[in-house]
Amino acid sequence: MHPTDDAHHAPGPASTRPPERGDLVAVLDEVAALGQERTKQGVLERLVDLTRALTGARFGIALLTGPDGRPTAMAHQGMTTAQVTAMPRLPRPLGLLGLVLAGQTLRLEDLRSHGEGVGLPPGHTPMAALLGTPLTHHEDVIGGLYLSHPPGRGHFDARDQALVAALALHAGACLGALRAARQSHELLTAMATSGHDVAHHTDAHHTGAHPGISPVVRRLVAAARTTVGLQTTALTRIQGSTQTFVAVDTTDATPRTPHAAHPGMLAEGTTIDVTQGYCGLVLDHTLPATVPDVRAHPLLGPMPVTDALGVGAYCGVPVPLPDGSTYGTLCGLGPDPTEPLSSTQLGALTALAELIGAQIARENHHRADQRNQQQAFAPYLDGRRRATVLQPIVDLATGAPAGYEALTRFTDPAGAPRRPDLVFAEAGRLGLGVQLEQATAAAALSWLPHLPPGRYLSVNLSAQALLHPATRDQLTTAATQTTHQLVVELTEHDHVEDYPALVRVLDELRARGIRLAIDDTGAGYASLQHLTRLHPDIVKLDLTFVRDIDTDPARRAIARALIGLTTEIGAHLVAEGIETPAERNTLTQLGATHGQGYHLARPAPPTDHLPQHPTPPRQRPATEDQHPTTPPTTTTPALTNRPAPSAPT
Repeated sequence: MHPTDDAHHAPGPASTRPPERGDLVAVLDEVAALGQERTKQGVLERLVDLTRALTGARFGIALLTGPDGRPTAMAHQGMTTAQVTAMPRLPRPLGLLGLVLAGQTLRLEDLRSHGEGVGLPPGHTPMAALLGTPLTHHEDVIGGLYLSHPPGRGHFDARDQALVAALALHAGACLGALRAARQSHELLTAMATSGHDVAHHTDAHHTGAHPGISPVVRRLVAAARTTVGLQTTALTRIQGSTQTFVAVDTTDATPRTPHAAHPGMLAEGTTIDVTQGYCGLVLDHTLPATVPDVRAHPLLGPMPVTDALGVGAYCGVPVPLPDGSTYGTLCGLGPDPTEPLSSTQLGALTALAELIGAQIARENHHRADQRNQQQAFAPYLDGRRRATVLQPIVDLATGAPAGYEALTRFTDPAGAPRRPDLVFAEAGRLGLGVQLEQATAAAALSWLPHLPPGRYLSVNLSAQALLHPATRDQLTTAATQTTHQLVVELTEHDHVEDYPALVRVLDELRARGIRLAIDDTGAGYASLQHLTRLHPDIVKLDLTFVRDIDTDPARRAIARALIGLTTEIGAHLVAEGIETPAERNTLTQLGATHGQGYHLARPAPPTDHLPQHPTPPRQRPATEDQHPTTPPTTTTPALTNRPAPSAPT
């Protein structure tokens, strides 16, 4: 079972309401980060997380709807996806759901007694108290937010209603801003890709890859070149008396070698004194925006750079930033005199410069935001907000553990559980995915020497993490320091970009005695490719095919086929998610030899499964040697830093 899929059995959040809640202003200050989400799904997830945490709600759903009333995006916590999709009248909400989507706010002590209440299907999680609030933008209802308590576990008061309404209004504004930003981005993209020639020269002829300059900015610089009709355009950054060429686009595949006094002056990353070039004159308005004959110009003609670069024509405009400051200039250069730029060309060049400034400011804000989020994420890397648990993998014939899968539990700043898949997804978005996998693997591997004789330890890692040299060093070092068997569990949900490279790594690990398990077989990418190209020692049958296998002929047929295939390739099968005696008995009859699930044993702290070793091994925080990317400075994140776990029942 991959760590990101452990949420199938994650414990629910505490149903008791926090003893104290700040006033509305303080709460809104806490949720300012809601506006920093970059996707509508992120806004919905954070909204559900916040409102559950602040009201003590056990269940939460937020959804957006299209013109036909059908959900276009949804986030839920406190129930499984299967339970959400089983709710009556979805995906076209009517009943109480529909009342909220029609613009009504509902605060009910027991939804089951309401005239528009809908019955819940057999086995569905019971709900009683309900708080439903529309999500609106410019007075249009775009979705709904629903919070609920189980029977006898509390109700929502007027304070909850006011708080949730404010958060819903804020979320609606954020969603509207995202929509506008997306439209602006599409416009930028359309302008920046205005022709094959633009894209071609952007990719083929810029002279370097200056860090921090995005493809969008580069394409805008290239668009400027086609707009002014000159051979070269350059984006420069001016800081004090220093000018740096940060992006250069040219049609000249073999640019002339500059004079020795100005070697590589137009190369990206080159820094010169601002008095050496033309751009300072543009910013102080000494120079007009277009100079069709540079050599005849009284200021530019005598400048050494004119002869060194062979400049015949020039144009340039400032690049303004949204805060009113100036980033630098957007300029064009040609080897021969030309006609002056038309007012239309100058207007287009000015507009492109403004777009570049806006894009640079947006990207700088994003980078600063990401750095802050990386700092807030540090407790998950150093171990302060995570813990290792073990779940036995059982011999179905004897009931004895054959091995243990190491899983990771995460908590938020308040100590409430967080869904592992959300934490790993956040790490990936922050560029810390491999680093988090290495940290959780290190914690798991510290228990390897403490296993009972004859048992193995299974550690979850993605293909990306396995291809990292530091991960391989972790695994081989651990394997050589103990006689216990180590298994690497590769999740089948991860797309493998380079099978040959992964096969080479796995061969190297196998040479050290490490075995391979394929997780969640049948549930994600390229199942048969994994099985046929990676030659696993263990195949884990996804719980989707185990659930209700005793009553579902289709699931039995799939399990029977995979058990046969596993035998053919010389591996053995582990059935995941066994929750009833009937499922276990059916799998045994089909030929499965090993299983995992709540019916057999639950995940628990290692000391619960390894009582002969009551003292936990010391787990050191990840070091720079273990992870080439230095962990960010730690800070205590606010309540809103990332969504809390969705906790299926």
